[in-house]
Amino acid sequence: MRALDNIKNRVVFAFVVMMVAALAACSDGGTGSDSNSDSGDDSVTIQGNVPIAYVRRPVSTLGNPTDSIITGAGGDLYVRDRSSPSGSETNVTGSYTDGKGDVSDPEVSYDGKEVLFAMRRNGDAHWSIWEYNTETKNLRQISCQSSFAGDDVDPAYLPDGRIVFVSNRQIGSKTKMTADGGPVYTYHDEYEREETTALHVMNADGSSCQQISFNQSHDRNPTVLSTGEILFSRWDHVGERNQFTVFKVNPDGTNLFVVYGAHSPGNSYLHPREMPDGRLMSTTMPLSGTNEGGSLEIMDPNNYSDATDPGTSNPPPNQLGETRGQFQVTKLLFPSSPDAEHEAARGMGPASLGRYSSPYPLWDNTSRALVVYSPCRVLLDGQAVSCKDSRVKDQLDQYEEADPAYGIYMLSLTDKTLRPVVVQQTSYYYSDPVALQARPVPQVKSNFVPDTTIGSGLGLFDVNTVYDTDSRQRMGDAVLADGESIPRASGRPDIANLKLPGTTTFDNRVARFFRITKAVPTPGGLSREAIGETESEMQQIIGYGVIEPDGSVRAKVPSDTPITITALDKEGRAFTPHTHWIQAREGERRFCKGCHSSRLGTTNASGGNFLNDPATVGIHPGGTEATTMAQTRAADSTYAKLTRDPTFADYWTSLYNTRDSKTVTAQDPIAISYPNASSRTIKGPAHCADPATWSAKDCSIVINFPDHVQPILTAKCATSGCHNSSTSAAGLDLSATTSGSTGRYISYEALMVGTPILDSNGRPIINVNEDGELEIERESAAVTAGSARSSRLIERMYEQKLKAENPSTGTQRAFCRTGNSNCTNGATYVSHVGQAWSLTSSERRVLNEWTDLGGQYYNDPFDNSGNVRSSMAQLSETAFGCRVQPILQAQCASCHQPFSGNGSSENPVNGSFAGNRFILTGNVGADFSVAASMVTNLTDPDSSLLLYRPSRTETQTPSHPGSVARLPLGSDNYTALRNWITGGPSLGCP
Repeated sequence: MRALDNIKNRVVFAFVVMMVAALAACSDGGTGSDSNSDSGDDSVTIQGNVPIAYVRRPVSTLGNPTDSIITGAGGDLYVRDRSSPSGSETNVTGSYTDGKGDVSDPEVSYDGKEVLFAMRRNGDAHWSIWEYNTETKNLRQISCQSSFAGDDVDPAYLPDGRIVFVSNRQIGSKTKMTADGGPVYTYHDEYEREETTALHVMNADGSSCQQISFNQSHDRNPTVLSTGEILFSRWDHVGERNQFTVFKVNPDGTNLFVVYGAHSPGNSYLHPREMPDGRLMSTTMPLSGTNEGGSLEIMDPNNYSDATDPGTSNPPPNQLGETRGQFQVTKLLFPSSPDAEHEAARGMGPASLGRYSSPYPLWDNTSRALVVYSPCRVLLDGQAVSCKDSRVKDQLDQYEEADPAYGIYMLSLTDKTLRPVVVQQTSYYYSDPVALQARPVPQVKSNFVPDTTIGSGLGLFDVNTVYDTDSRQRMGDAVLADGESIPRASGRPDIANLKLPGTTTFDNRVARFFRITKAVPTPGGLSREAIGETESEMQQIIGYGVIEPDGSVRAKVPSDTPITITALDKEGRAFTPHTHWIQAREGERRFCKGCHSSRLGTTNASGGNFLNDPATVGIHPGGTEATTMAQTRAADSTYAKLTRDPTFADYWTSLYNTRDSKTVTAQDPIAISYPNASSRTIKGPAHCADPATWSAKDCSIVINFPDHVQPILTAKCATSGCHNSSTSAAGLDLSATTSGSTGRYISYEALMVGTPILDSNGRPIINVNEDGELEIERESAAVTAGSARSSRLIERMYEQKLKAENPSTGTQRAFCRTGNSNCTNGATYVSHVGQAWSLTSSERRVLNEWTDLGGQYYNDPFDNSGNVRSSMAQLSETAFGCRVQPILQAQCASCHQPFSGNGSSENPVNGSFAGNRFILTGNVGADFSVAASMVTNLTDPDSSLLLYRPSRTETQTPSHPGSVARLPLGSDNYTALRNWITGGPSLGCP
């Protein structure tokens, strides 16, 4: 048996399940390389013969990236005296958990003597942070000193002695809610599932506890980089973007920025850690369905912004010899395996090469890492078998992946071996190994000194030029419509003429305004109907500003608030929605090179880049070589103050005329106000009603479809004889008629879903799709949520071809009045401009804003009485977990999972995901919350979305995909869900 310790060849994955148990019984023999090792060392002993710490938890706590906090019974912290299967292990927390508590997320101090971890003892209401001293064997609880309660997990030591951790306390957000005088509540993630976790910091004694990250969904897995910055994984979910990306932030919450993964293969980057050479090691996986396991990847964020986006002209190749920003470690271990086997670990379904989780790179100059690994297993007749089993190996895609058998392994990147350290046990798994060895202390980041001139409760956004865009041209030619252009010089945006009055380039510049919006935190139980048929969450507008001719922007924005900034055309329509929530601390100046610009693009000493090099673009009046136009205008203390309305007055032409002795005519002013009837859009103190006293910190613009959009549609569209129930032009009924199934106006459904195409007999045209299911043929939805410039509705309001094309022909399609004999062939085009019923610029503004914000039904989660738009209060979570969740998992979960790409060429956004907001991942508490959001009518449960849609088929309206109802009306499953809603007959639960 001793000979097993000397095996040098890499572990064959089929061997792991049977042999790991045998290895645990082997004695030491080994060929350890450490000169200080004793005769008992073996080849997996960490240099210096130091122990490791890790957790053992019940399999029931295995979740998904979207599950930030899961609690089970039987989790504990263990310390092993050596990284070998024969090492002796000690249960550190057993007397505290009593087999009924739980432990997670250990992290070691820089001297290797203390271990931070999260624990929820038997009987505790919440998780909290604890510390274990490996020398004294003492445990101490570190309690965040805050009046706001919550769960604290995922701790890590900061180099100055403080602690960063993840919490759903939301201290900063709730403090802001309190100051605003509104309801104070713990907000949920963007699936309405779980209380959102954010980064917090506190002193070593729990004092000065504060929130430093502000996101709508979870921030997870913080660790500290050698620079002193905090590296973490962020659930990045804005509109169709839906992934976990690697971010970093200073310990004081400043300079939050994306590090890697926004457009790289793989969806969710979890457990990122820095390696000694500055690269990152992380696991990559889908949003759900793999028990937080995926491929093990190494990324190079110092030379690449993304896998195919180098930041230098000659980036170094990776260990596979590829000029790419990342690679899968399994390609080192198994270089001859087909690409499909490596890629399988990034997705759902059986991963033939196994799955990895929570890596820990060692800092002992051995190029090794502790990793959590499970071999591939599938279910065969209800039993877990190896994917190498002859009965399944040739048809893995026909089988369901079994629960992983996670153990702890030592990975060597030099000799390409994977050796077992801690063997997996039945019903439990091992996770989060850390080496109890000293490592270099990172730099200490000094707390920033707030700029008090910015103003109380405000930060400052300073954008160099919106024309500095990325390779995807999201503020370039890709978002421009017919007749629009961004003139170029030497292949670059022609800033010199864009900023020079009297040129056609200046006169025709496309980017004119910017809009700042803020996320609305989602209260628990918010009804799905309140949000609507959209992938976007509720948002509110906090103001507008002008994009200067050189593309520069400066704006004072509310601090400690998730916000977006979007470039607009002269009509106030967004070019492309911003796809990250960003933040500023009070008194912080945030600088951006451009709009979606490359993170690693070259900049000059002034903080700009080639686009404002004075030798190329010249210097504007009053400016210097180091200032943009927006920075020059900032000498006026009121300049960066956001306004309620998009308003432009030509500032530069007269200055150029004076300097250059010219007589160029100034451009006409632009002012897009609100119609009087839309004054209800304003939210905040009384002074917000006056544009002159508008404050981005206190005021916001709320666009609710029934309150602000429908009155315009009723007055101008439905009553004009075109879009109503009797003369529904193009099948588009925009009248204020309430749908019996949703309680919303049918106009909303018509705009957001797309109207059925009728045959000559007035019946819906039904086709059979590639999956053999029936589906109704529909017009493209008139509104593309989040993009006015891509919406057919907006094109018709302006009679201007923008970006909304007929998907089948790529050409503009005319809508027709009902009864027009030419509607099918050679339709007569009815203009929506110049008519008595045409929309005014103020009315168009409301529809532009509503569309750009995401097409929500409401953008305020509370009704006029201050109550959450919810039906959750009377629903039982216990009964849900006992009876309802099993039904939903069996009948619905196969479709209703968060399948979504990240927009990269290798992992495009999955089109079938659009509109699928009912997300089930198996977490009882989270599934309860999202199911409750689908209970939209307590008095008439049969009309609630949770019952109404799955009891219909594709041929019915509103429809549910498929030719067979998932929950047939009157079936046992239907009745069980109905009883849960009504609180009626027993569900047979304990």
